Order: sequence, then structure tokens, then C-alpha cells
Amino acid sequence: MATLVELRCEIDARMHQGESFSSIEDDVIQASKLPEEHKSALWLYGWSFVSPDAQRREADAHIAQLAAADAPRKQRQLALAAARACPVRLSIMRS
Repeated sequence: MATLVELRCEIDARMHQGESFSSIEDDVIQASKLPEEHKSALWLYGWSFVSPDAQRREADAHIAQLAAADAPRKQRQLALAAARACPVRLSIMRS
């Protein structure tokens, strides 16, 4: 099993050879048998090679995806709040 330092060196070499971060993420980081905190450190190291513009685009895309997934949840919460208010209105109207 490769050590943390050996994998860092492999990431360094591959990034300098022009490999994509996603291939390194799949082939090196995720494929390793290291604990998650070690994988996280390697991920951050590899990510540091990605240009700032590409990092921003990736982050923006991820946030947009999460926001789109949250939108239906927010609508459900608003519908539940409205539904809770309806019985009060109905009881007032019946009085």
C-alpha cells in the first residue's frame, strides 16, 4: 500500500504531466486504501494545481446544483407553513 507521501509525489508528477484532476481523483486518491482524512489532504493537494478560474467555475456549478436541489424542499416547507395556517382560518370562518 502506498503511503501518504508517496501518493502526494504521484499526484505532483501526474499534475505536472498534464493529467486531469478528475482522473487523479479517481485513479489515485479514491483508489487508495488510506483513511478519509488522508484522502481529503491529498484531494486538497491535487486541487491546488487546478487554476483559480477552473476552481471558481467548479464551485459555482456545485452551488447551483445544491441550490436547485434545495428549491423543492423550500417549496415544501412553504406549503407546509401555509397548510398549518389554513386550519386556523377555517376555524375562524366557522365560528
